[in-house]
Amino acid sequence: MSLLPLILAATQFTITPVLAKKQLLVEVRLDGPVSSLCVDMPGAQAAISGLESDHAYEGCFFAPKGTAYRYTVDLAALRRIRNDPDFATELNGSWLFQDAAVLVHPAPLGASAPLEVKFKLPKGVTVATPWDTRNDGTFVFNGAQHDAGAYVALGTLRSLGRLDFETFSAQLTLMDGPKKATDEQLREWVRHALENVGGYYRSNPGNGTRPLHIVLAGVKGNDEAGVFGSVLRRREPSVMLLFGANATRGFERDWVATHELFHLGNPPTTGRFPWFVEGFTTYVTELLLTRSGVQTEAELWKGLAENFRAYCQPREGVSLQRVSDDLRKNHEWMRVYWGGACLAWRTDVAIRVASRGTRSLDDVLRTLRSAAPLTEDALVAALDKAAGKNVASSHLAATTELPVESLLGQLGVGARLDDDAPLAAVRSALIAH
Repeated sequence: MSLLPLILAATQFTITPVLAKKQLLVEVRLDGPVSSLCVDMPGAQAAISGLESDHAYEGCFFAPKGTAYRYTVDLAALRRIRNDPDFATELNGSWLFQDAAVLVHPAPLGASAPLEVKFKLPKGVTVATPWDTRNDGTFVFNGAQHDAGAYVALGTLRSLGRLDFETFSAQLTLMDGPKKATDEQLREWVRHALENVGGYYRSNPGNGTRPLHIVLAGVKGNDEAGVFGSVLRRREPSVMLLFGANATRGFERDWVATHELFHLGNPPTTGRFPWFVEGFTTYVTELLLTRSGVQTEAELWKGLAENFRAYCQPREGVSLQRVSDDLRKNHEWMRVYWGGACLAWRTDVAIRVASRGTRSLDDVLRTLRSAAPLTEDALVAALDKAAGKNVASSHLAATTELPVESLLGQLGVGARLDDDAPLAAVRSALIAH
């Protein structure tokens, strides 16, 4: 008796965009009948019609009889739920949405379950995704990739080409519309940021094997170079970068692209810990901009000192841990981003001092990238261990004043940079590597 490998039949989605009505018409074919259907993004169920909701389970529907079903996704309704690419956002007449908000799939969906998506596109409409593609244009991926998420760009799109680096590449897609920046300015903007990030991690900053999927779009009436960004970083990653449609300069000094692309390499965690994910990214972004010559050492420390003084200290006895945990409710973004950056800075200095300059936060973050997803406690313990003392844990829990001014003074950061300060060599090393 021979043992043959089990070949799972794919769930097949056919999506027909009707952009004049801001709708997606979806047909699905299954290998056999199923008992339940679900959409993964919480709240997205309200934008889906044509299926009977199963109110006992959030985001789920009763499965119709047979092996096929149809439904409609109202993109405008998704946008009203939340106007960002995790649900849906309209940019220059095109749409960017996450697959988790539109694909109603059999449940439960195993990690190896094969999925196929084919688009029936009207003339002038194109699509861009991070998924692998067959010769007939069908996109193929599995349940694990769907769980990780993907940004799908749909509408009037234009390729800005591919950027190739030593260990990875990136495919740039522009959601076309009026803009003053040249295509080459946009390519150079992303290229410089990826050089910074790839150099920091010394490898592919993403976790996939395909070119990084990066979607760019201009924001009407805005003259800033970098405006906003968003990243899905597990498996084959997706990146959205928004720039000002009126911007003609400033791309070479922008921080947004470097910040967002740095997220691709954040160490895996079991949850989203804003003090770490955003705070440490904020800190390292400033170092990378200085190391690459975008800003001077004096500019770096002027900005860091101002923001640490403004946002590092606990307010009214409330710890960074508590503010970070409640960020979606309190919206204290600057306190969490810069409070977390302050924690990263104090940890970095402690690591360098404890190791006599042989290790840094850079080394720790690179090492943690290869670890299994870390709980918050395990992450804090790893940072404390590297620092040789409880810097991270005590900083997170602190409800009274932290020694920010004394550490700035030891580093020689004041009205001018003091190269005779006790830790002046550490200050210089921070921007050297």
